[in-house]
Amino acid sequence: MKKLLIAGLLLTAFLAGCKKKAEGEYVYVIDGKGYTLNEILKEMEIPPVQFSGLKPEIQRAYLDMWLKNELLYKEALSKGLDKDTLFRKRLEYLKKQLLVNTIFQQLMQNVSTDVSLEEVKNYYDAHKNDYSTERRIAHITVPNQDVAREVIKRLKAGESFSKLVKQYSIDSTTINNGGVMGWFTRGDFLKFPEFEDTIFSLKRVGDIGGPVQSPYAMGYDVVKLVGKRRLRKARSFDEVKSDIESLLRFQKQQAAFDSIINDLKKKFNVEEAGGNG
Repeated sequence: MKKLLIAGLLLTAFLAGCKKKAEGEYVYVIDGKGYTLNEILKEMEIPPVQFSGLKPEIQRAYLDMWLKNELLYKEALSKGLDKDTLFRKRLEYLKKQLLVNTIFQQLMQNVSTDVSLEEVKNYYDAHKNDYSTERRIAHITVPNQDVAREVIKRLKAGESFSKLVKQYSIDSTTINNGGVMGWFTRGDFLKFPEFEDTIFSLKRVGDIGGPVQSPYAMGYDVVKLVGKRRLRKARSFDEVKSDIESLLRFQKQQAAFDSIINDLKKKFNVEEAGGNG
């Protein structure tokens, strides 16, 4: 009981202190400059109401984290790191990415990605056969489309797929087994619809597809159908309904984004100069 009373008094005292600090009293003074609780919370993007509802030890942990960051920041400034050429380049890159993310959110916020039940059903009906089979592929992942086209040209000329895997592929996980991957059914690559469509567009074992954006690495895949078999039981509409909804929403978002980029290309007079090596 005595411990509870002491804990209660400490909590009351801490919250009272926070209240005073919120009104202008300094939490820390560093090199003669004072920092109030409101200033610290604003910098950390923590609403004061949310902060006041935290346990004292959690509040103290946040303040301690801010102090450590502030001290390291001041030490970096004292060493002139903010004037370092490499740092300024990285800072400019981060600034660019932040602006890109911000404008992306603004441009996409009014894009409708609603999907109707009819659209989902139509997609299922159009790909019904895909939901009753599974495919196995081998792939060669390369850095860009030009290399992928070169690989496809050599495959069409009769060269061995496994040989070209070892010569070209940057996927270290499959390079020693001929590029062979697992078995896939429609819906396994929801976030990479072009890759999935490429797999299921291959009709006969031995067919080659690509170039297509790789789902595993920064690059492009050349794919080969190495296996095809029917499932014992086809995946029902109810089983894949939510997957199809996600896919169609993604496709609508992607289409809207592509349209925005095409408009920006016109706005900023983009020309393909051909100087990509």
